[in-house]
Amino acid sequence: MDLFNLKGVYSLALEPENQIDFDYWASQEGLVDYLEDEAKDEYIIIYSSLPHTFIHSVLIPNVEPNDEVLIDLQKWSYDPFSSWGLTCSSDDAWIEPPLSSSGSETLKTGEQIVFGRSFEGINNNQSYYELNQKLAHVLDIHFVPERNAWCKLDDHGDMLDVFKILEIDDLPRNETGTIICAKKEVLSEYLGVENLTLIRMFDFTRYKSGNFSGWDNSRESVGFGNSASIFGSLSITPGVGSYSRGFQLIELSLPKKHIVNRVWGRSVDEETKKYCSYIAHDWKNKVITEISCDPTCLSNYFTKSDLPFEITPAFFKPEVLSKYKSDRAKYKLDSRSVGCRASWHLETFDINSAGQVHTYLIYLSRLPYEEQLHWKQYNEKPKAPLSDRAIKTDFEGQFYEEYDPLPSLKRKLEKLHSEGAHWWVLRDENAPDKVHYPYTDSKDEWAEEILNFDQLLVEGLQEKWLRKKAKSLGCKPDARLRALKLLETILVAIDFEEDHAREIMSPFHVVHNLRSILKGHTSGTEAENERKNALKEYGSFRKHFEKICSDCDESLEIIAEALKEK
Repeated sequence: MDLFNLKGVYSLALEPENQIDFDYWASQEGLVDYLEDEAKDEYIIIYSSLPHTFIHSVLIPNVEPNDEVLIDLQKWSYDPFSSWGLTCSSDDAWIEPPLSSSGSETLKTGEQIVFGRSFEGINNNQSYYELNQKLAHVLDIHFVPERNAWCKLDDHGDMLDVFKILEIDDLPRNETGTIICAKKEVLSEYLGVENLTLIRMFDFTRYKSGNFSGWDNSRESVGFGNSASIFGSLSITPGVGSYSRGFQLIELSLPKKHIVNRVWGRSVDEETKKYCSYIAHDWKNKVITEISCDPTCLSNYFTKSDLPFEITPAFFKPEVLSKYKSDRAKYKLDSRSVGCRASWHLETFDINSAGQVHTYLIYLSRLPYEEQLHWKQYNEKPKAPLSDRAIKTDFEGQFYEEYDPLPSLKRKLEKLHSEGAHWWVLRDENAPDKVHYPYTDSKDEWAEEILNFDQLLVEGLQEKWLRKKAKSLGCKPDARLRALKLLETILVAIDFEEDHAREIMSPFHVVHNLRSILKGHTSGTEAENERKNALKEYGSFRKHFEKICSDCDESLEIIAEALKEK
C-alpha cells in the first residue's frame, strides 16, 4: 500500500457510476491481482473497514496449506472487535482468548494483531484501536497520537510509522472508513522469530448503493483463478453485484540469521558495508593524503603494519556541526561528542586553533554511510595541529584542566538547580544542552546561541522571589523593575557598593540586550553594528561568546555566594 497515494484503496470502496465500469468493478476481476500486488508494497493492509470492503489479518503458526487446512480456514467468522472475554457456565467461569470463537481450528492457535474497542463513557462510544501488546513490546513501538501510528526510531534516528491508522472521511454519502497498515520490514522480524504466517481474511460486497434489494437465485459462483496464496469463493449476480469471501496467506517472516545480525550490528554480507575516504593526517607515515575509514585499511599500535593508525585524524570545516544544532530533538551535541537518538554516536571530536573540527578515522567508520557522506563534504586539509585538549586527553591519557567558561557556568547552574536555589530555576531541563559555542562565522548561528544562552541564564531568574526578597531587605523596588535590576537592588541591600553591584550584573545585561537586538526584533543596523564590533574586537563569534560566558560565570559565582545565606 502506498501511504501517499490511496487511489488503489478507493478503487475498492467507490462504486463507479458508469454502467460498463460498474459491471467490471462488480465482477471483482482485478481483486486477486490487487491483493497480490499490494502484499508486495512497503506497507501492507492488515485491517480495512470501508464501504464494500472488509479486511482483517491475524498471525497463525506456519502450516502446510493442504486441503484440510484450507477448508478449515474458509470457516473464519471473525473481526477485530472480538477479544479476550469472561465466559461463565452455570457453575464455572474462565477467560476465553481472542481467537477462540473465530470459527476455525487453525485460527484459534494464532495471534490477533489489532483490537477494536469502544467505550460509551467517552467520545460518544466512538471506536478506537489497540495493538497486540506482545508485538508492540517486542518491536519496541509506541503509539504517537499526532502521527496516529505506532512508531519507532529508524537507523537514522527518524520517526518511522510501523503500524499506521488512516481515517478516510471523504467518501460519498458522508461515509467514512478506517485502514490500518503495517510496515512489512519491521513486522517480518516478529513473524520470523515466532515462526508465523500472516493471514488476511477478506469480504468484498459490491452493489449499487440505494438500489439494492438483495441477492436472487440467479447468482453464479466462480473461482479465484490459479492464485497460490488466495482462496475463497466469489458469487456474482449479473447486473446487481457480487460478493466474495476468502483469505490470503502471506509469507513475510525474516530469516533468523538476518535478525541476529541486525541485533548485533553485523551485516549479513560484510562486503556490502560501505566506507568513505577522507583527507587525513597520517602521522604514522608522515603524510597528508586520502585514506579510507574502513577498519581493514587501518591498524592499531599493537599490529606491525604500514597501514595508518585507527586514530589518524581528519579535519573538517566547522559547518559540519551545524546540522546537529538544527534538530535538537534528534541529535545530542555535547562539547566533544555528538549522537543521534537510538542510532549512532561519534565518540569524540574537538576544535583546533584554526576553528577546524577534527576526529579520528576509526570513529568515522562507525557512523552510518549516509552520515559519513555528510562529514566528507566538509573534509579539508589541516590548517593547524590537533587541539591541546585532544592531545592531552586522547594521546597522553590525562585530564584537561584548562578553564573553559561555558562548561564551568553550566556546572554552577546545575549546582543551583540540584541545591534548590530559590532565586534561579532551570525552566527547561534540556536548556543546558541547547547552549553551545558558535562554531562557524554565521551571524545566524551566533544570534541563535545568544538566544539559547539568555533563555538558560537570564530567564531562569525568579522575578517574584527576587521582588519579595528585595522588600524583605527593606527596599522599595519600583514595580517596573525586572529580574536583572531587582537582583542588582538586592546586592546593594546586602552591602555591595552600587558600582560593584552594577559591574557584577553587567554581563547579564550584555547577554539580554544582545538577545533583544539580534533576535527580539527585525535585524537591522544595530544588529549589524554588534556583529562588526564582535568580530573586530574578538576576531570570531566563538571568542566573543567565550568572553561573555567567562564574564557571566564570574558574576554568577559572586551572586551565588552572596545569596547562599540570605
